[in-house]
This record gives sequence, structure tokens and C-alpha cells, in this order.
Amino acid sequence: MEYKSIGIEKFAYSRFGKYYRKNKEKYAELSKALLAARYPITYDIYLSNAFFYSVIAGVTGLVIGFVSANMLARFGIIPINYSVFPSLILKHGRVLGTIFLSSMGFLALFGITYAVFYLYPSSRAGDRRREIDRMMPHAVHFMYALSKSGVGILNMIKSLANHVDTYGEIGKEMDFVVRNVDYFGKDLRRSLIELSETTPSHILRGFISGILTVIESGGDIQIFLVEKVEQYTEHARVEQKGFLETLGLLAEVYITIIVAAPLFFIIVQIIMLAMGSGSMTMIYGIVYVMIPLGSAMFIFMIYVITPSDVKRVPVLKTEFEVKKERMETEGVKRSEVYRDFKKAETRQKLRDHIKKPFEKMWETPVLSLGMSAPLSLALLLVSGMRWYIPALLVAVLPLALFHESKSKYERRIRNQTPDVLRSLSSSVASGLTLMKTIEVTANAGEVGIYKEVKKMHRGLEWGAEVSDAFRRFANAIKVASLIRAVTLLTEVLRTGGNMPEALGISAKDAEVERTLVKERAVNMLIYIIIIYIAFFIFIGIIYLMFTSLLPPLFESFKSTAGIGGGSGIPMGGGLSKEELSALLAQAAMFQSIFCGLMAGQMGEGNILSGLKHVLVMLFVTWVMFTFLI
Repeated sequence: MEYKSIGIEKFAYSRFGKYYRKNKEKYAELSKALLAARYPITYDIYLSNAFFYSVIAGVTGLVIGFVSANMLARFGIIPINYSVFPSLILKHGRVLGTIFLSSMGFLALFGITYAVFYLYPSSRAGDRRREIDRMMPHAVHFMYALSKSGVGILNMIKSLANHVDTYGEIGKEMDFVVRNVDYFGKDLRRSLIELSETTPSHILRGFISGILTVIESGGDIQIFLVEKVEQYTEHARVEQKGFLETLGLLAEVYITIIVAAPLFFIIVQIIMLAMGSGSMTMIYGIVYVMIPLGSAMFIFMIYVITPSDVKRVPVLKTEFEVKKERMETEGVKRSEVYRDFKKAETRQKLRDHIKKPFEKMWETPVLSLGMSAPLSLALLLVSGMRWYIPALLVAVLPLALFHESKSKYERRIRNQTPDVLRSLSSSVASGLTLMKTIEVTANAGEVGIYKEVKKMHRGLEWGAEVSDAFRRFANAIKVASLIRAVTLLTEVLRTGGNMPEALGISAKDAEVERTLVKERAVNMLIYIIIIYIAFFIFIGIIYLMFTSLLPPLFESFKSTAGIGGGSGIPMGGGLSKEELSALLAQAAMFQSIFCGLMAGQMGEGNILSGLKHVLVMLFVTWVMFTFLI
């Protein structure tokens, strides 16, 4: 969040800032959280704005409460027995009710808004801590490779700070040090101490402490970094082991609460309905509230705790693109020629997307919904709502296919990257030139990464710069591990460092990621199988209900109604087999969707990876309710 000194916020600070300045000790933790989240704003300005916007939200809540009170009183939506209240309240019940609801609306929205503002910096600092911890092994590999090329500690930190897009939050932490040294005139030691005091990551804090010890003692930075590489790699494995155990526990809880429990409650309610004491409202609540909201909560929980690298794979800029950006000054951007050029560039991109729509959908699979969603709606309009499951299949199928195709390609690249980098390292170390090494590697395979290596080799033959050729190579593949490797290699080329060592270290870095991904896939496979088993048990029991439990109940209801002249045992106030069938079909549909998404989020850390499971489960559900029941 970037603070902008606009009129409203100046007004808020002038009115409320004095109070917060007086109570500095009370808000010391919030001040630390703001520093850890790297918000360029002090705690008193932040809280002044928070209080001001909370008041605005509270006034909105007051209006909502006032309108709601009047609506309730006018239409009698909630009848109240005033006989239990004293005569004063009985006489002025409407006025007091309006005051009560208006006050509650104000307090509720004011409190929620202020709490969100107050807690958000800590939440953001926690997100940064998880990303820093996740990226530490890769960042230390980067620094170790530069140290082998003779680069000093400060220049290593500057290099890491220049690649924020690749290394994410840890790059921003290094930029904090660079800013203190370059702009505030502080020495490296003092800047590192300040970073240690403000960073949210305990791991980074320990790493900085080690660097300070090396600086003060004159120790060997290479020995220190190689030890840290091993330490953080092992730490990443231990952290993943703990994370996978947590996932396993969540999977078991999910199956118990969201798959087994709803089915049990539905069966109990149906039996109670047959006895005349059940509630259809309870079944509707289970199907439309408990299953979807409970499942969404579990999926979101797993998403939040899942360790992640940089949120988006960055695009590495070539030397030409960097020079182009430098030339695009504000004066150039305001010129008519530049605007015409940008419009023509946009039109050309649009034409390229129209000519190759599937290529763009492959790069961004969600765009396929623009094609499949209208087809799904057309199917619903033609065939009616009874075909809602096939319509869902039509909507999801292209997205699942494009996403799985892209994921398969990325897995192949991720698996090939360490081997290719090791091959490059050994070839360069044996005395081959980099150009010849790339040619030999390009001829070693035909698919996946080797196809792009061939393109890189052709670019070099046509006179491309080596660094730019590597960057285009990484941009064409768009896999995080390869982006990091190319970032390191181009930095080593820039500094004239040791290329064989850099390639070997990049291979080890890529191997760490490949190993962690494989370990997760292997360990989570059993839980994905358990989710499938739980789903098939769910729909299997529903099938048995329709073939063994419900027919006798409905027959009993009909015969009892016939004997009593139509006054037999009421089954849920007129519950019909069609209504119950529709409800159970929708329950199975919700379980198909959310069990599939849960399997994808757990197994591969991506909710879209669950779409293939969703397709399988939805198809089974549709076949059962269409042909077997």
C-alpha cells in the first residue's frame, strides 16, 4: 500500500494524529509491523487514516441500520412480543429499536474497518516472511555464485536488489540496504543491522548476523555462503515435511467434516422427515451452505499456508528493451508520434491474438472461459436447467485442457533444467566455448527445453548478444527455476565471473526445487486417492439411498396416505421424490466440484490443477443421476 498525501488524509492526520503521537508506546508493535511490511508511512499517519475511514464506514453502517429498522417496522418482517418489556419500551419500541439497530450498524462497521486496518500490516508482514523464507535457498545460491566470481558483499547485495522481479521480497529487503548506503550515506554494517531489526524473517535475520560476523572478523564469505546453502536447503526440506504433515491432517479433517458429516446429516433428516419431524430447511442448509462454504474455507486455508515463490514469473528485459525504456521520457510519451506508435503496437498485438487465439489461451488458460462460457450458456438455454452438469463440463473442459497442457510443459522444463545446466557446466569446464557448448546441448534432445535451446543457438549464430539470447530463452519458457538460473548467468556474464561455477551452482539451485516438487507430489498422492475414495463413497451411498432406502419410505408414505384417505403421515410437508433427487444431485455436484479443487490445491498447490479431478467427478455424478437413478 503506497501512501499518498491527498487532502482527505491530511485532514485525518490534522484531526487525529495528535492523539496517536501521544501514545507512541501503545502502538509500538504496529509501528514494527509497518516497517516489516515495508509501508512508506508512519504509524500515526496510518492510524489517523484508519480511524477516519472507519468513521466513514460507521456512518454507512448507521444509515444501513436506520433503513433496516424502518423496513422491519413497516413490513413487520420480525414480529416482536413487546409484552415482556416495560411500558416505556412498549410505548417507544419503534424509536428504541431504530436507535439500537442504527447504533449496532455504526459500531459493527466501524469496528470491522478499524480492525482490518490495524491487523493488515501484520498480515502483510507474515506474507512477506513466508516468501522470504521460501526464497532464501535460491537467493543464497545467487550470492554464492557471485562470490565465486570475486564479487564483494555490497555488490552481491546490489545485484540481488536489482532483481526484485525474480527474487521477490528478499530482493526488496536487499534494496532497503542499498537505499541506506547510496542515498542516506550509511555504511554497510549499519544498514545490515537496520535490516536485521526490521525484517519479518527470522531466517534472514540469522543470515545477516552471519554476514556481519564475516565482515567484522574478515572471514571467508565463500565458506560462509556454501554452509548457508546447505543449511537453508535442508531447512526447506524440513519445512516442507512439516507442511505436508499439516496438509495430511487438513485432508482428514476435510473428509470428515465436509464429505462424511453432510451425508450423515442428510440421511438423518430424510428419516426424520419420513417420521414427520424432520426439516427440509436443514437439508437445504447442508447442500447450499455447509458443503460449498465449508469446502471453500478449507481450500482458502490451504492456499494461505502453501509456501510460494514470486507470485508471477517475471519477464527478463533485454538490453534493447532497457535502452528503449530509458528513451521513453515523459516528453516523448506526450508526443503525438509516440501515442500513434503505441496505438499501432496495441492493434498489432490484438491482431496477433485474433490470429492465434489458442496460443494466448495456452499462455493464460483462464481466457478460454471467454470461449467455453458462452457455449455453456447456450447449452443451458437450448436444453434447460436439467442439463446443468453437462453445461458445467462444457465450461470447465477447455480451461482444464489448456491448464494441464501448460502444467505438463512446465513440469517437463523443470525436470530438464538441472540436467541441461549441469551439461553446460561440464562442457564449459572441459574447455569448450560457450557458443559450442550451447550447440552441443541443443543437439542432445528434441522436446521441451531443448527446443528452446536450439532457438537460442540460432539467435547466437545470427549475432545476438549472449546475455540477451539467454533472456529471450528464459522468457520463451517462463518457468521460475529457469528464470532464476538465467538471471544468475547474465549477472555472472556482466561481471566477467566464473561461468562453469555459475552453471553448476544454478544446476544445484534448480535441483532443489525439482526435488521439493517431486516430494510433494509423491506425499500428496495418497491423500488425493483418499479424496477420490471419499467422493465415490459419498455418491455410492446416495445411489444406495435411491435404490434401497427411499423406495420403501415413499411406498410406506403412499400406502399410509391411501388408507387414511389422504391424511397419512406427512413427509416433510409434501416432500416429493423429484425434489429430493434434485437436492441430492446438487449435493453430489457440489462435492464433485470442491473435492476436485481440493485435490488440485493439495497435490500441486494450484486450484486450477484440480479441474481435471472436477471433470472426472462431475461426469461420474451426471452418469449416475441420468442413467442409474
